[in-house]
Amino acid sequence: MIIIEKEQFANYIRQYERLIITICLSFTKNYFDAEDLAQQTFLSAYKNYEKFDGENFKAWITKIAANKCKDFLKSPAREVHSLEEDDYEYLKDGEDLPEEVVVKKYNADRVNNLCNKLKDPYKSVALSYFCENIKLSDMAKNTGQSLKTLQTQLYRAKKMLKALWREEVI
Repeated sequence: MIIIEKEQFANYIRQYERLIITICLSFTKNYFDAEDLAQQTFLSAYKNYEKFDGENFKAWITKIAANKCKDFLKSPAREVHSLEEDDYEYLKDGEDLPEEVVVKKYNADRVNNLCNKLKDPYKSVALSYFCENIKLSDMAKNTGQSLKTLQTQLYRAKKMLKALWREEVI
């Protein structure tokens, strides 16, 4: 393609760019697909410019655009498959967001540090309950202490932890 024809082709692109995007948009109903197809249309026209008879560029380029859109709509890659209701379960992300993971880790470390500041027996009850997730009933079985005693110790440990938590914030 000689320089004059390249300049003429560039003029054609500027002149018909909106028309081609509008045609592609009318076929696809999606602006991004329309832009892609418009680019493909102009690329195809550029590659095959020597086949252009010089008569009516507008008719020639709109015919290319329409054919590109028809091919796109028939494309198996464009086929949309619906998921069944059960399939959505596999797509769910069960993990926490990274920010949530960091906050949970920070709070867990903070609770652990505060529990370690308590004196026994409150320290051991608080560490077991809050940091190791051991139920009071299991602690009673393992230690031989009464459940009521452990409940009282945990109640007092919570009050002390609440006070320590506030002191750290201030």
